[in-house]
Amino acid sequence: MSLHLASRRLALSARSASITSAPSTLVPSTPCSQRRSKWSVNIFKGWGKSGSKDASASKSQDPTSAELDDPKKRAAFLERNMHGSVSDNIFQDEIDAARPPPTAEESVSQHPEQKTRENMAMVTDPDPRSRIRWQRRKVIQMVRSNGNISKEERIKMTERQLLHKSHFMPTSVKKLVMLSRQIAGKNVDDAITQMTWSKKKMAAEIKYYLEEARDLAIAQRGMGLGKVNGETLGKARKIQTKDGKWIEVTDPTRMYIAQSWVGRGPWRGKEIDYKGRGRMGVIQHPSTSFTILLKEEKTRIREYEEREAKKTAKGPWVHLPNRRVTGQRPYYSW
Repeated sequence: MSLHLASRRLALSARSASITSAPSTLVPSTPCSQRRSKWSVNIFKGWGKSGSKDASASKSQDPTSAELDDPKKRAAFLERNMHGSVSDNIFQDEIDAARPPPTAEESVSQHPEQKTRENMAMVTDPDPRSRIRWQRRKVIQMVRSNGNISKEERIKMTERQLLHKSHFMPTSVKKLVMLSRQIAGKNVDDAITQMTWSKKKMAAEIKYYLEEARDLAIAQRGMGLGKVNGETLGKARKIQTKDGKWIEVTDPTRMYIAQSWVGRGPWRGKEIDYKGRGRMGVIQHPSTSFTILLKEEKTRIREYEEREAKKTAKGPWVHLPNRRVTGQRPYYSW
């Protein structure tokens, strides 16, 4: 069984081994190791260079060691020679201890500035003159119209909608337009269900963008919160859509897909199409975007009421009304 002891404790220098005569009087010498401390000048100049003079003499002669004695000069020395942050060095504790305590003005300046209208003017109002001109023009328009608003403006004030466009997907318009037609006019939840069980490859992408549009409509526009806000109808209302289908509406804030369309994007790449008789063609890989317009059931209710009011105001159709015939021609029009 061998005895393993630390070699540093049993190591003897060559000088001590030659002087001692009896092996019984062996005295372990101090291990010879390199001394590295924060006061060592070799850290900054001449890595690994050992001089013949002792540390006290080199310290008194080298002006760099005098700089290292003072914490304030040491910080400047590190910034000048180390080219790094002072907060990442071994002298940071002594540098912080040597610094005077911060005054009241410095402590206030260290805290982030409060966001007020004055210091945020460059962000919120970068061009005041243009804003004033725009406000003046709007006031003139309101005075000219005598305070009346158009039908489009009234609809925008009372009805909410969200337009959401997807990124370009690696598919063609011909393939994606089938899914776009499949979900047009349906409720958002029904459209998501359709895309969940669809066998088309891009159905998963369409489902993702439908869910994203639904979440954005709820978070940004406040759509679809009729049950939460108590805006549901006491009795279900039956209306007819543009395509002739009859539906029952209990929540006027329920979202549906008013429009859905696709758009051609840039070509993703090219490929050689080898043909017979030494001929070849080029296959271009397309990309397509998908866009939907979400609206609430309030819009479909209003559109149904407008169509019914137009039919009522039209009156019965008369084949030959009793009116004067003008502009008769002496010849046949055919």
